[in-house]
Amino acid sequence: MVLRSPQDALYALVSDWPVNGGVHQQRAIDFCRAWLAGRMPAETVRQAFILAALEAGVPLHDDEDGAEAAVVSPPV
Repeated sequence: MVLRSPQDALYALVSDWPVNGGVHQQRAIDFCRAWLAGRMPAETVRQAFILAALEAGVPLHDDEDGAEAAVVSPPV
């Protein structure tokens, strides 16, 4: 999954996240919603998402365009 905006991150955090209930997951969700309301800079949301990914063991990779690529549903 390639995440190009906090809106993409919010979708991943709410719909596809492998571990629910993490402190960093909830904070990242709150930050994404704040970004949608125009109250949070995208870079702050990105940092919160990275912490949530670390908390859940979700590997991240930057693509050449600077977007985060999160492996939310690794192959079995």
